[in-house]
Amino acid sequence: MGSLLSPLDAVLKRSGAHMTEREGWVVAVDFGSLAAEIAVSRATAGLADVSSVSKFEVRDAASAIADMYPSGRELRPGRAMEAADAWWCVVSDDLLLVLASPSKAARVRADLEERAHSETTIEDVTSDRVAVCLTGPFAREVLTAAGAAPCAPGTLRVESVGGVPTLVLHQYEKQWLLVASASEAGNLWQALTDAGSPVGLAYVGADALQHLHAAATSA
Repeated sequence: MGSLLSPLDAVLKRSGAHMTEREGWVVAVDFGSLAAEIAVSRATAGLADVSSVSKFEVRDAASAIADMYPSGRELRPGRAMEAADAWWCVVSDDLLLVLASPSKAARVRADLEERAHSETTIEDVTSDRVAVCLTGPFAREVLTAAGAAPCAPGTLRVESVGGVPTLVLHQYEKQWLLVASASEAGNLWQALTDAGSPVGLAYVGADALQHLHAAATSA
């Protein structure tokens, strides 16, 4: 079985990305300069493709979804938390979106199946969704310019981003994760590119994003 491709593969290549295989996916590792990508993201805003993130949609009655939510916290639509190697996003009373890195996907899937009730459905929608990361001190302004109302850290909303229905998850103070249909990948990327142009948004590869993520989570 060959490596999987992001819905943005062609767009990334046209934008000058250096591509390589990681964790079963062909990813953009950089756009020419790791140092420049880190610097711009810290100063303004960076945009990265993270479609390789594993995405599981879990559906059942609200009580069953509540039982699967980690740490026994109250189930509230629009809430998200990072726990057990994944992001647990309560989209609605009967829909949970669970996000995990490819290296953790098998473990997270097994955990979901262990927690599941008899009527619970767990669907891997990774290849059907594009995911992008928007990071930096001006990320909020980019989202606003693209038509979305940024939410508080640890929360999510379904917004129209440049006309594309998008789940917007505020992960950390200066970092958002956006998930949409794979068929809208190019439109979402272009909408964020156009919105970020006035503030100097730059494309960011996996290496720079990993560095920025480590700094964000250790702060």
